[in-house]
Amino acid sequence: MITLYRIVKEKWEESAFDGEGSRLYGGRWNSIGRSAVYVAASESLAILEILVHLKNTKVLENYVLFTLELDEADALVLENDDLPDNWNEEPAPLQTAEIGDQWLSSYSSLALATPSVIVPREQNYVLNTKHPGYPKLIKTAKKHEISFDTRLL
Repeated sequence: MITLYRIVKEKWEESAFDGEGSRLYGGRWNSIGRSAVYVAASESLAILEILVHLKNTKVLENYVLFTLELDEADALVLENDDLPDNWNEEPAPLQTAEIGDQWLSSYSSLALATPSVIVPREQNYVLNTKHPGYPKLIKTAKKHEISFDTRLL
């Protein structure tokens, strides 16, 4: 089993796994209109993913951490050879969303393991909210309190 980590603001905890944010705004591995949920393979990477996207560190409070348990067999791993040369550019290139959209449409796995742009030797996972196994995965979610060390800011 793989433990996955997702950090969200407390006000969004009820919708933490609906994929609505990625559907509305898109992400590195999905286009606007495609629902997906992004999680990290470690708690520390999940924290870094929050910090890198913050515009104002004063709002770094009232977050909650969720853990999920994913069967390794339910994940497809994107290998470096599968990635376009510009996969880690900011803003995210169209090619990465195309890869993710094709994967989402295929329903070939519940999760897609992708390298983190922040720490490329570590993985994030994209979860397919439309996959038949998704409801079972979400039932494994456990909520944890989280606070951030002020030295990170």
